[in-house]
Amino acid sequence: MTLVVRLAGKQDLDACRAHMRRVLAEDLRGYHERWHRDIDDLAGTYLDRPGWALFVAECDQVFAGITVVKPSGPASPGTPAWLARRYATWHTGQLARVWIVREQRRRGVGRALATAAARWALGPGGYEFVCLHTDASSAGALDFWRAYPAAVEVFDARPDPWDTVYFDLDAARLAQLDPARLVHLEAARLPG
Repeated sequence: MTLVVRLAGKQDLDACRAHMRRVLAEDLRGYHERWHRDIDDLAGTYLDRPGWALFVAECDQVFAGITVVKPSGPASPGTPAWLARRYATWHTGQLARVWIVREQRRRGVGRALATAAARWALGPGGYEFVCLHTDASSAGALDFWRAYPAAVEVFDARPDPWDTVYFDLDAARLAQLDPARLVHLEAARLPG
């Protein structure tokens, strides 16, 4: 198996958009404009915009998944006010949309995407801290993050309407992950 994770380019946007809509329909209760507006303008949201990034993964040259990095942590309302204030005190990047097509799950794609994106966030992305949240009702999502070596569970908001569980990514643990075992990064595509 050859797994490649790289920053997305304009040539990837149609595949990324189709993938995102598929995952929303199959796994995440559909598109909601409040949370998914970025999908309508991937280029304007993620390309050539400091602090924002869209990553794609290909497994044996087949599209396998995406993830994004965006500025700031989850905001209130929707997130408990104390947690939103906590993220506002740091220069925070948020890892989001670690979405893998069903047929490529359980092959290391999600872990490789999360690791590459978080390392980018803490390096070229310029963030001091990385957080994320997940929808625990999405099959396998909570188990994935609880097993991810750099994730530290911060708050389980259930039974909120979105089954949300919040995590921070520990930079020291992230640095210990062996990238050679996780992913082949195309260094030429990574800025910085």
